[in-house]
Amino acid sequence: RAELNRLSSMAEDELYVAAKELQAPYELVKEVASAGRLPVVLFTAGGIATPADAAMMMQLGADGVFVGSGIFKSGNPAERANAIVQATTFHDDPDMIAKVSRGLGEAMVGINVDEIPQPHRLAERGW
Repeated sequence: RAELNRLSSMAEDELYVAAKELQAPYELVKEVASAGRLPVVLFTAGGIATPADAAMMMQLGADGVFVGSGIFKSGNPAERANAIVQATTFHDDPDMIAKVSRGLGEAMVGINVDEIPQPHRLAERGW
């Protein structure tokens, strides 16, 4: 993080020197300095079943969300998919998230750990 901050505070001519020191292409160093972050896409997945889940991932800094069973195992997959897309797009608008979250029907139902036979569990829980 300190190196990103250092690059972000440099003048353009200093970025040429930094690129040489880092043995990295100047255009990449310039992009990193401008954005203040590495140009790596951060996608999130797993456990995202509601528009609020998707919006929260975006608020936490994700560039996008993958949703599979959270949509397809829900009561109304097409409507839920659209709502999650809207929540991802308008993640910083709580009114929009509330609006698209209404009337979606049943969300994906999880599996109760007690219903999984003990030999098939990855780990025991509790004391």
